[in-house]
Amino acid sequence: MRSVLKAVFASMFFCLFASAAERATTPRPNIITIVADDVGWGDVGFHGSSIRTPHLDRLAAGGVRLERFYVNPICSLTRASFLTGQFAPRTGVNNRSGLPLDYRIFPDDFRAAGYQTWMCGKWHLGGSDDNTFAGREYHPDARGFDHFYGFLAGAVDYFAHVNPASGQPDWWRNGQPVSEKGYSTDLFADEAIGLIKKRDPNNPFLLHLAFNAAHGPLQPPEGVPGRGGGAYAAVVERMDSAIGRVLDALDEQKIADSTIVLFFCDNGAQDGRGGSNGALRGAKGGAYEGGVRSAAALRYPDAIRAGGEFSGWMWAGDVWPTLAAAAGITPQPAKPFDGINIWPALVAADGSTNRASFAVGSKSMAWFEPPWKLIVSPDGPAELYNLEDDPNESRDMAAASADRVARMTADLKANLGSWRAKGGGQGGRSQGGSGGRKKKQGPTNAADPLAPPQPSAAGE
Repeated sequence: MRSVLKAVFASMFFCLFASAAERATTPRPNIITIVADDVGWGDVGFHGSSIRTPHLDRLAAGGVRLERFYVNPICSLTRASFLTGQFAPRTGVNNRSGLPLDYRIFPDDFRAAGYQTWMCGKWHLGGSDDNTFAGREYHPDARGFDHFYGFLAGAVDYFAHVNPASGQPDWWRNGQPVSEKGYSTDLFADEAIGLIKKRDPNNPFLLHLAFNAAHGPLQPPEGVPGRGGGAYAAVVERMDSAIGRVLDALDEQKIADSTIVLFFCDNGAQDGRGGSNGALRGAKGGAYEGGVRSAAALRYPDAIRAGGEFSGWMWAGDVWPTLAAAAGITPQPAKPFDGINIWPALVAADGSTNRASFAVGSKSMAWFEPPWKLIVSPDGPAELYNLEDDPNESRDMAAASADRVARMTADLKANLGSWRAKGGGQGGRSQGGSGGRKKKQGPTNAADPLAPPQPSAAGE
């Protein structure tokens, strides 16, 4: 009997040792995050769009569609949450501020773990002359990225590469202004492909590819009409083609199976620009689903089963802890995460609603306690929706569920109500903020302690 037990324990020990050894020697995945700009829920083929997006459809078919992926309703706020794991109001970020230096961003973690870290495209988190936080120390390649190629402000001319608000050139490579001809979408993809091909194959890479498509000024490629959708469709289709070229580069380099590719949009489509949020209510700038629910997909053949639909609730602040878990990296944020790690749920395809509450919004805030969504606005009563029963937000349940409204409002205040009291504001620096060239701070919404920074008219 003893010999049998010894054999059993020896076998168990060997299996545990082998499993640990395998984990220790398993290469870390490459990671690509792709962000579209002002592209709506209904503007991708895998959501039934007439706009042709075959490469995004291929990406979704090869992985999982993230059918409940949430973002903030304006550009810079989503980027702040995505890179910090924080509710945007905590950071004080708005479209003209930039991200204070006391916020560590997730490329720092990956670089410390031996990753090559690159960014191509739109930054919109500081460094530009029209930002509150201007200066070289706010550029992406001073904040965790080894390499940056792109523009700093909220928008850029697709051909001339100037900031439409200032008329000044805004095109950079690692802190140096560059003058190049070409269509921005194509140039970002070219740079990304070049970095992939010239990478050090002995170390994994993290690539953040942030297109300005389909943000204004809406400029289609010359001589490329959109199929039935005008300029907007042409811009989105060209972005899809650029994404296809990046995916093809992974195939050519034989690293597609070992690369995580995450695609999402920074906010919903803007009214009057040609985009569509499908059947969802609202648009860019608002807290209804059309402004904050993003078309999204994730592919990782080594761990994620292809062709599925993940119905779990995820928001931009979950990306850092989730990707860190996928890479076996222990996150080291400067401030505690608001986001959570959902990697185990993605791998297990567990779309249950049992997750932490979260907040997205701008002028109006949405507090999610899945499947419930509370919307608090500075100029109107609270609204409450059950998104499983009413995904289009047609039935406000606030009057019938006053107790739930009161409790969720208290939770929202407990999480974000102290932000104003601590001095965070529009363009404001969080307490303990670092140095750097800082311009005059913009106004705050002192009348509403829950109101986050409001978007500026320019550079959205």
